[in-house]
Amino acid sequence: SLESRYQQNKDKKKLTQQEIQNVKNNIISITNEIDSSQNQINSLNDDIDKRNIEIGKMNEEIKSIVHYYQISSSSPVYLEYVFNAKNFTDFIYRLAVTEQLSEYRENLINEYQDLIEKNKNTISELTKKQKELTALQKKLSDEYDKLGADLAEIVGFEENLESEIDTLKKNIDLYENKYKCSQNEDLTNCVNRYNGNNSSHSTAYGSLPSAAGFYRPLKSGWITQNFGDSNSIVSFPHRGIDIGTPSGSAVYSIADGTVVAISLPNFSNGTGICGGRKVYIAHNVNGRTYTSGYYHLSSINVSVGQQVTYNTVIAYSGGTEYWDYCSGGAHLHLQLAPGIYMFDYSSGYEGRSINPRTVVDFPALGSYFSGR
Repeated sequence: SLESRYQQNKDKKKLTQQEIQNVKNNIISITNEIDSSQNQINSLNDDIDKRNIEIGKMNEEIKSIVHYYQISSSSPVYLEYVFNAKNFTDFIYRLAVTEQLSEYRENLINEYQDLIEKNKNTISELTKKQKELTALQKKLSDEYDKLGADLAEIVGFEENLESEIDTLKKNIDLYENKYKCSQNEDLTNCVNRYNGNNSSHSTAYGSLPSAAGFYRPLKSGWITQNFGDSNSIVSFPHRGIDIGTPSGSAVYSIADGTVVAISLPNFSNGTGICGGRKVYIAHNVNGRTYTSGYYHLSSINVSVGQQVTYNTVIAYSGGTEYWDYCSGGAHLHLQLAPGIYMFDYSSGYEGRSINPRTVVDFPALGSYFSGR
């Protein structure tokens, strides 16, 4: 069942990744279109500025030509001075050229002004299109962020399933090879037969010791993240409480109990899975059963089926910056869920988790504590 869910989750991840790529490609395409339209606007503005300068020069030339024409028309004395004409015939020719040149300049100015007006209209259309593209770009960016958050949740779920499948396989191996349980035998009876006891608090791991209360898992530390919060590393809700402590600090069981599962992920790829090495311990406290989880461990001192007390050093902390992808620094992650993991239920530990503060006395976020 878990492997089927794991495959479904992988398929969902693949589809989400494809959606993300499609949205990303659309964003890139729209961004390029916005850049292209902006380049067009800049080019049209440059052309408008250039045309205005040329119109200004032409206006001055027309004024000069008209001025020369007025001078030549009112006083023949200025003919040779103005046009350097050799004779009157030459003057008539030059005067005609002047009139044609003035008319040409005026026509060209009108053409430039029409082109400027067209450019302004094109700029207005491009600006409107830019606004529409920018709004679409924003919409796609929001969709991209949402898909990214969805993917992070899918990946987190995938990591949890991988861990659960690995842990469950190890427990099945334990039942088959250590306890020699038959296919249809009740697990409690099988393990009790192996252990030779019939305790009223027996579990699939033998007698579950009774405890009066819970203790802190470290002799000292400070609270770095509360239950239910998210952070910059992972977007999904935090399922436990994080305690800052130097890497290699002794980690204790929070109550007397029995080790019910150990997760030892493969670190060969340099990252492992979220949470790294994990230990799960079942407790019977004031007649109620719980399972505590200890994550980001550098080493583990216990084995499945081993009974521990609240003074047992079960492991040593890790969680340094390069420990696994969801760890930003040295710390211990403590998790707690009702019932006995791998006996009352074999999957869904993360989803069943409750705030450890409900049973363990911890100071406020950011506060330091000393003593268990």
